[in-house]
Amino acid sequence: MNTIQIILNNGQYQLQVVTTVPTFTGVEGQLLLYISGTTRRLYFYDITNATWQFIEFNNSGRGQATVISTVQITAQTAAITTTTLFTPAAAGLFRVSVYMDTTTTGTGTLTCTIGFSDDASTRTTQPAGSVDLSGLNASTGITFIASGAVAITYATAIAGLAGSPKYSLRIILEQLA
Repeated sequence: MNTIQIILNNGQYQLQVVTTVPTFTGVEGQLLLYISGTTRRLYFYDITNATWQFIEFNNSGRGQATVISTVQITAQTAAITTTTLFTPAAAGLFRVSVYMDTTTTGTGTLTCTIGFSDDASTRTTQPAGSVDLSGLNASTGITFIASGAVAITYATAIAGLAGSPKYSLRIILEQLA
């Protein structure tokens, strides 16, 4: 067998298979296949952020949803104007999860709106129900959106604001396809 054939492994490239999550410093472009129980992940080393990133696969071999943006705001006392959550490079299907809760009571009703543009129109949706700020209340919700390559945004509004209520807002945006 000649050296080139050995190096190329007869035209097949093999990945190192590991059973523990990598914690060592990798090199740019390094790939690992992680297999532990039913969990299957393709790890790649992100030299820019000096971290291991991964894509997880389900039992059918398809990649699972990837978290692409998060928001975690606490002790918020006012509405949040329209803010970009993520701008996709291409059209796709996304899952948006929203959790809002009152941390200090006052008066008012809190809502969170997600904005996006699909192939037909600019749209908005409110994944979670409104939160009554007069008690230590919470609301959560999940919605699916199809968005083009334009900004996906979020905003909050408070109707009937009085007193000094505070709230927390958590949003997770995942790309499904």
